[in-house]
Amino acid sequence: MRVRVPLHVSGFWVPHITNNPLTTGSIGAGITLEPLVEAEIKSGSDNRVLVNSVILEHDIINEVKKIVGVNSVNVEITSPSRLGEGLGFSAALSIVVAASALHNLGKPLTLNRVGIIAHEVEVRMMTGLGDVVAELRGGGLVLRLKPGAPGVSELDVIPVRESVSVIPCIVRPGFTTPQMLRDYWHAIKEAGERAFKKFVAEPSFERFLELSYEFSKAIFMNRETDEKIKELLHKHISSGNVRTYFIKKGTLVVVSDDPSEELINTLRKNFSKVLGIFKLFPGGTVMML
Repeated sequence: MRVRVPLHVSGFWVPHITNNPLTTGSIGAGITLEPLVEAEIKSGSDNRVLVNSVILEHDIINEVKKIVGVNSVNVEITSPSRLGEGLGFSAALSIVVAASALHNLGKPLTLNRVGIIAHEVEVRMMTGLGDVVAELRGGGLVLRLKPGAPGVSELDVIPVRESVSVIPCIVRPGFTTPQMLRDYWHAIKEAGERAFKKFVAEPSFERFLELSYEFSKAIFMNRETDEKIKELLHKHISSGNVRTYFIKKGTLVVVSDDPSEELINTLRKNFSKVLGIFKLFPGGTVMML
């Protein structure tokens, strides 16, 4: 069995916490990206999760097995991103491992069944509040109108242009989602609600980029950081090569219609890691027997 999952990066969001993981989540907007996370689920009693040929041991995997009630999962994953890079890989991992666990039990598989388990794991681990539903649905630019797991949440999709590229760069290594929520909870809620209301009133890709930048300035990007990035990218912004940029958690997201070699080299020289060139992906998660 094979599973293909897009990655996802939110531009702005508002966390919503209840006493039930299925109604906990977030509202906001984000983009789904390719290259995809590709996984091959294997039958048998072997208990291992390989990510890019390296064995991964993580609490997300153990939590999925606990919820489903299995002792083993066996899956090989190829991913352009790793945990902690701000591109929703923890959600993709939860989706793939949940599919593997249900498959091993011989349970009927649906995206919603897999997604409910994955969402619950993300909420319990506080590794994500809206990535699972966005990655399941896909669409390029996903608007999360109601928080919660699949079947509870409500989503919509805004049209995008296929030509857009996204270049994520690590600017703050090791900055985790639980740490982000703990340190910036009130600021995220205030700025997120403001951005969300503006976006719902005028939903477009251009508005998403504007509001993601505004949200980023209110939370993750002080004036000094913003000015440094703007100066670094001035030539590319002036030429129209870079449409905008924003920071999500510890990752700088540069949006370009046509990323030049000069732009990529500039980013590589100035940031600890450039994750690659991603494209907006109009689809969602696919499971194939």
